[in-house]
Amino acid sequence: MESLAIAEIAGRDSVAAAVAAVREHGFTRLLPTIALTGTETGDRRAPLRAIDTLAGLLGDACEVLEPITLSDPALWAAMNARHAAVIRSRYGSWSPCLACHLYLHLLRVPVSWDRGNAPVIAGERDSHDGRIKLSQLPAGIDSSIRVLAHAGVELIEPIRHASGADVADIVGAGWEQDGGQLGCVLSGNYVELDGSVRHDEAAYERYVSGFFEPVGNAIVDAWRARRDGGATPDYAAIVGAILAG
Repeated sequence: MESLAIAEIAGRDSVAAAVAAVREHGFTRLLPTIALTGTETGDRRAPLRAIDTLAGLLGDACEVLEPITLSDPALWAAMNARHAAVIRSRYGSWSPCLACHLYLHLLRVPVSWDRGNAPVIAGERDSHDGRIKLSQLPAGIDSSIRVLAHAGVELIEPIRHASGADVADIVGAGWEQDGGQLGCVLSGNYVELDGSVRHDEAAYERYVSGFFEPVGNAIVDAWRARRDGGATPDYAAIVGAILAG
């Protein structure tokens, strides 16, 4: 039986994922982690309330530890903003949301390393009842799993194939999708005026294989080198080198 897991905490889906992971894997301790991008809006205590809800749902089945907050604005900027023009011209499309979830997963890697490579639990879903979210496309989730595996960390996605109704069965029907969580100033940046989302699957596959996954692996390698006495990573240079190469 596995003991400790690191839970990514944002809103309803992340809480449902943590509960599902405890049920499926038998974790006895959860370390809640709150990751910030610098683009958040809304009530900053919302993630803490989500953690309280998580503890209530788990009861005595699992100890929920004191949460920690993670942030690295320089990394977010390098992955999601600094080279936007180059990414758009090379791959045919761009949104700051594309690599944002990879950034959020990466922030948990050093936390995992410091705790014996504890697995990380995420609440991503391939489909949100027909609504497209560019931060949670299947190819991106698959790639994120591989990047964390490159770091020696298992990324667990227990509600990946769940519907909204399935999630509600875990956390309760009173908690609506996207409710009770922080918002983002960039929300809706890829949505057309009529509410549709234009998504080029082939372009996205090129982006994932040419940029998304190589950048994630390069960041992990740079962190490993730093642990071995190397220099502090220059994220913009690392990302630029991937694009140049």
